[in-house]
Amino acid sequence: MWKILIWKIITNVLPIGQEFHKRNIEVDTSCSMCGGDQRAMETSKHLFRDCGLSSRIWAGSDLGIRVEGAWGVSISGWIRFLSKRDEGTREVILFMATLWAIWTVRNKIKFQDQVLTSQGITNMVFKVIREQTNILWKSFNSRQLQADKEIEEGTPQTEALAIRNGRPVCILGLPTGCAVVRVKVDASWNSNYEAAFGWIASDGTGRELERRQARIREESALQAEALGIRDIVMWAQERRVLHLDISSDCLQLVTQLAETEKEDHRITGILEDIRASFSFFHCLVFNFDPRRFNGFAHNLAKQAMNL
Repeated sequence: MWKILIWKIITNVLPIGQEFHKRNIEVDTSCSMCGGDQRAMETSKHLFRDCGLSSRIWAGSDLGIRVEGAWGVSISGWIRFLSKRDEGTREVILFMATLWAIWTVRNKIKFQDQVLTSQGITNMVFKVIREQTNILWKSFNSRQLQADKEIEEGTPQTEALAIRNGRPVCILGLPTGCAVVRVKVDASWNSNYEAAFGWIASDGTGRELERRQARIREESALQAEALGIRDIVMWAQERRVLHLDISSDCLQLVTQLAETEKEDHRITGILEDIRASFSFFHCLVFNFDPRRFNGFAHNLAKQAMNL
């Protein structure tokens, strides 16, 4: 769907004002997103990037793209540059979802005769971005999970697949301009049912905001790590953190939180507690991070075992 849209933009075959004008088809060729009587001709470059409303949408998105410096760049070159990463990465998914949202809202205005203010259009675009982002996450990660199905968690093959396909496993809600708090969590466990979890939170600059560790008794490391994530979510609510990004090296737990893997009955109650808080956040992201990228939280959990 979105790949076809991008192909049509790049090859100039999208049915928009400029193409109708070239073929001498008598239709309104002005941009549907522009307001007032001096609307510009609808070209791919204008519609998806240079239109005043579209440029504000890009700037207001979590990507924070400022289009002013790219006005001399072709739309195809601009898209290729911004989507050159692996297709499953968070930034590329948000970029594709935003392009699709602008196109979807343009069609609603054009063909359904909807009369909207600029704020109304912006709100509609971000609603579509939210819907499409979740759809794209599920699409990319279903392929990853199918590939991982027969591979033991924590092996180099699993980690390579997760990294190649993009570490974010699930994103809930709409990325906003709120400050992002990133948290890394890990757990430790032994056969005597002694367990512990540790986590560390930081802001967008890497400055530490909080660290916690706790020793507990649980049946598995999975339960201990789930309790760690529940502790993070409760802390974030107390601190009024609205955009939370959580990284764990337990792929099984992260995929169960994303509801892309059958739920383990041992953590059903904990998962329910975590999911009950989802509506509080503007955006909540769960990531898989291999152990080698999660060393600090791992050490916190190990230290807590000796408390």
